[in-house]
Amino acid sequence: MPRPRNEESEERASRPRQSGRLEDRVLTVPNVLTLLRLLAVPVVILLLLAETDFTDLAAGVLFVLAALTDLLDGVIARRTIPTRLGALFDPVADRLMLSSVAVVLATRGLLPVWAVAILVARDLLALVGGLAFGGRIRVSPLGKAATAVLMAAVAFVILGGGNLETTGGIMFYAGFALSLAAALGYAGKVSRALRHGGRD
Repeated sequence: MPRPRNEESEERASRPRQSGRLEDRVLTVPNVLTLLRLLAVPVVILLLLAETDFTDLAAGVLFVLAALTDLLDGVIARRTIPTRLGALFDPVADRLMLSSVAVVLATRGLLPVWAVAILVARDLLALVGGLAFGGRIRVSPLGKAATAVLMAAVAFVILGGGNLETTGGIMFYAGFALSLAAALGYAGKVSRALRHGGRD
């Protein structure tokens, strides 16, 4: 027996709309993982500044664990409705971890200063743009790939003693090239958003 039309419409209205919808919840698993990643940033920095074999190993392990939480919260977030807090702080946590660690490695001579300066400038512009447009400009797959490659490269550099002629160095320059390509695409999105009054 077919159900009344008004009952079907009420059922559809009660279902969560996941497309483009952000929840206001705070205490979710992805948000907790993002918070842990943010808290790990100063610890990794302090360990790297100590400049001993043991602290470098500890920093590398903690950095890898933080990168894995980024992967995990991304998987969980795709299966649930994302939250406003997560949409705001997840990219902040990623960029803060990557940029701050890269700066410390550059001061230690383990990464090229010019490349790190460009990466930090790119991250700052991306964060400002994301805040200005309220998260309406999403991170592209190319940008996510660049971040993943750079994260892996930094881990290799920390754990491998900073030899840029090895796997870590090759991956760093590959991630750097990807990040520049992603930045060009991001600049195009910002330009289109500005022309359309903030709508991408």
